[in-house]
Amino acid sequence: MLSTLIRFAISCFIVVAWHGTVVHAAGEPAEAFLKQLRASGYFEMADKYLDRLEQYPGVPAKLIKAVELERAQTFIDAASSTRNSKTQDEYFKKAEESLEKFLKAGTSPRQSEAQLRLGKIQMIRAAQLMSGEPSKEKREAARESYVRASGTFESIVESLRQKLKEMRGAKIDAKNNPEQAALRDQHKAEFLEAMMRAGEAFRYAASTYDNPGKQAKPLLNKALAQLTDLSEKYDGYMQGALALLYRGLVEEELGKRDRALDSFTRMMEAVDAPELRDAKTQATSGLIRLALSDKPPRFQEAIDRGAPMLKDLRPDERRSTSAGELQLQLAKAYLAKSKDKKNQKPAEIKRSQTETRSLLLAASKVPGSHAEEVKKMLASIGIDKTAVVEPLISSAESKTFEEALQKSQQLYQAAEQLNQSIAAIKKQKDDKQKENLQKQLRETRTMAIETLRRGLGMVTQRSEDNLVNQARQLLAYLLYQSERYRESSVVGNFLARNAPASDMGLRGGLLSLNSLQSLLRDNPGAAGLIDQLKTLGDYLSQTWPDDPQASAAKNVLIGLALESENWNEARRLIGELSNDASRSQSRTLLGQFLWAEAIKKIRAEEPDQATELMKEAREDLQAGLDGIQGALADERAMKASLVLAKILLRLDQVDEAAKTLKHPVYGASTLYPTFGMSDASFASDLHGTELQIIVAQMTDDGVDMDASLKRASQTMDKLRESVKGEGADKKLAAIYLRLAKNIRDQLNVATPVKKTKLTQAFRVFLERVSATTKDDATLQWIGQTLMELSESSLEPGQTKATGQAADLLTTAVETFDRLSDEKKSSAIVTYQIGRAQRLLGEYGNAVKTFASLLKTKETMIDAQVEAALAYEQWAQTLPPKFAAKSFGRAIGGAKPQNGKNVIWGWGKISQLTSRNADNRDTFFDARYHLALCRYQWGKAVKDKDLIRRSSGDITKVAALYPKLGGPAQLRKFDTLLKQIQKDLGERPTGLDK
Repeated sequence: MLSTLIRFAISCFIVVAWHGTVVHAAGEPAEAFLKQLRASGYFEMADKYLDRLEQYPGVPAKLIKAVELERAQTFIDAASSTRNSKTQDEYFKKAEESLEKFLKAGTSPRQSEAQLRLGKIQMIRAAQLMSGEPSKEKREAARESYVRASGTFESIVESLRQKLKEMRGAKIDAKNNPEQAALRDQHKAEFLEAMMRAGEAFRYAASTYDNPGKQAKPLLNKALAQLTDLSEKYDGYMQGALALLYRGLVEEELGKRDRALDSFTRMMEAVDAPELRDAKTQATSGLIRLALSDKPPRFQEAIDRGAPMLKDLRPDERRSTSAGELQLQLAKAYLAKSKDKKNQKPAEIKRSQTETRSLLLAASKVPGSHAEEVKKMLASIGIDKTAVVEPLISSAESKTFEEALQKSQQLYQAAEQLNQSIAAIKKQKDDKQKENLQKQLRETRTMAIETLRRGLGMVTQRSEDNLVNQARQLLAYLLYQSERYRESSVVGNFLARNAPASDMGLRGGLLSLNSLQSLLRDNPGAAGLIDQLKTLGDYLSQTWPDDPQASAAKNVLIGLALESENWNEARRLIGELSNDASRSQSRTLLGQFLWAEAIKKIRAEEPDQATELMKEAREDLQAGLDGIQGALADERAMKASLVLAKILLRLDQVDEAAKTLKHPVYGASTLYPTFGMSDASFASDLHGTELQIIVAQMTDDGVDMDASLKRASQTMDKLRESVKGEGADKKLAAIYLRLAKNIRDQLNVATPVKKTKLTQAFRVFLERVSATTKDDATLQWIGQTLMELSESSLEPGQTKATGQAADLLTTAVETFDRLSDEKKSSAIVTYQIGRAQRLLGEYGNAVKTFASLLKTKETMIDAQVEAALAYEQWAQTLPPKFAAKSFGRAIGGAKPQNGKNVIWGWGKISQLTSRNADNRDTFFDARYHLALCRYQWGKAVKDKDLIRRSSGDITKVAALYPKLGGPAQLRKFDTLLKQIQKDLGERPTGLDK
């Protein structure tokens, strides 16, 4: 979702009316513009645009030289969008002609790309021949086309193999010769894709036989050779990983079950990149098929594999053919289970039957090659699922453009009346009637859109520009209402650029802007959409500078600049705002974004960059807050003052932080008691910051310690009182935990002298509070804070606490021991005790503590990480013989229970966290530690093969995720890889190519 800032900015204007315009692409980035046209189905427009490409200014020469290649792609996309086989053939024929024209020139570096597309067309045309129930003649023709495609791909492989060999010999320096380096990377990607496609082409050629395993062994063996070569030599690349799936499918067809099992399993163990999710779904289906083919069928193993994968599928993935196949195979497993009446209770049999029906019905709604088998299985269990295909909505054919426009306007009015009817029955709660009306509304709008599109296809030179513009704007608006935002943005953009300085153009531009914003809400951070929105926003504000709606686009551009972390651009745009209040609010928002970025840098252990960002944030926040002097501050100003106080506290300007909170105009401590805050968490955040300020002031010379401790205790009381209602204890515990981490962050950026004073001040305060309370939440916070103080006292790279750090940890454990039995046995406290044991070097006790916790809280990722870390650090203290076992447990897990390891180890942690963006930092950390453990293990037992595998652990993940989680993580990976290379006697280049 977009940030609050952008949502606020886009709410400044909503399009509520529509008018018309036509299209033009001047000023658009040409490649992005072409993609936009193709994605929205405007293929003829894209073709004409390519005809006139040389006439537009600023189009790159390399794109002009590749016009025929782009035209071919346009025809390929057009062919894919139609269901008419004759029309498809015509488009594919045009695509081949364009590709041949391009290939005849023979000078472009995109030659291999063109050959790839030619091979793909050959495969597509073969697939067309195999559609439905193909005759013997069609099967033979398809087989020939697939074999020709394989030849095309193999020629690419051989050509690029030689080029890559020459480039490797030339030792291209990416820094000094970026163009050659980019060309090398392009050739490498095309080489790998061609290898994969060649294997696929042979596999599909084999599928043209009725029994490929018996009739097409030569073709299958050729496919297997290609795919095995690719998967073994290049498994660190996406194509190599995908080849594992296709290799497994071929092995399964050839009856090589054990090899297929290995290939599918290796596919599942690959890094969970988004590009591999569909392949893993297919691999899961393959594993289920293999399990069910045993006698007796291993149905429970099949269910255990398939059910979690199906559950993990995203909503859009559930509509894929792979998902349908997985549902079919999983249904077979449940059906087999339901027939095992000797070992199943009646209730379990009933559940299995229910699951079978549910999965088959779900699979029947997904189109694909599995559909016929699903239909037969449904019939076999007594369900007559006759496919009901709703006819496509079509409007009566119009003879002229004008007639189509008139009909579409009538349909639009009918849709508006339906919309009003739906709104009128909301209060009556008649869901069935409402559902029927909504269906009619969708159909009416779709009919209007189709009518307009057909009508616009009949526009002639005699057609009135005003009517054509009107039709275009109505089309854009209907598409927007139908939530077809991408298409609406294209049409609206055309309108804005074809009718500059007119009301029609403005309306079209605003429609396009709103559509792009809607797309961004569903795809936050999408670079292409952001670039389009920036370009359009700039165009609107420059073309209609005096219109309030167009100038409001400036707020959107500011929001986008902030979202993309372009602080200088945001500051420039803010300076152009004419309204003082808007300028002040935007300046404080910029300061808050900079603060959030500074926190990221602190977490990434980049203190110098964090400090610079905080200084910038301080200036922007102060300037923004000063701009509201003399006016009544609102909640935004109170929040900004709290952020400014936090920054000042971090910059060791403690007294200034206190003054900011008490400022008479915008100070949060001044205004909150009178005005309150809609955000329920604000009070606890405020009092927590006040507490940090008070304790920091305790380090001043001559401070009245008793008075300061009294103020601190009163603030603690306010903090406790600010959290009320259901679940207050849990909320308070979470707040205390966050406060403890804030204190640690405060210590981490302090000077050594200041750090010592702060540590002592916090310790005195905590011991005073501890001595006077029996409150579990407070005691837990004290223990947690003591642990944070201890970790802050550790030297960089130190893993075992000594001296003051060890004393603080010991006191923390003693504090936890004072908790009630119920609280002491809770997951969070058990976790903290285990952590303290690890930091004290009591690794055996730490492992036992985490194992007991994870028996009931297996998916507690933080505890899994700590347990793996305990084994890793323990191994570093043991003799080689015992170290090897401990390193192995750190990687592969330990403490088996019911056939599974309770402690996962770095391997499984990395596998499971890769699926969730929220755990991405943990994923990269786990991958780093996996490589580190394997390297240290190899060093301990003097095994170079293990050390070499640790190098692969890094290079494989770097191939899939080049940024490796950010600069800090990338530096760690790079440093470790250089050390590994050095120990292997290789040149220590690290991650540099």
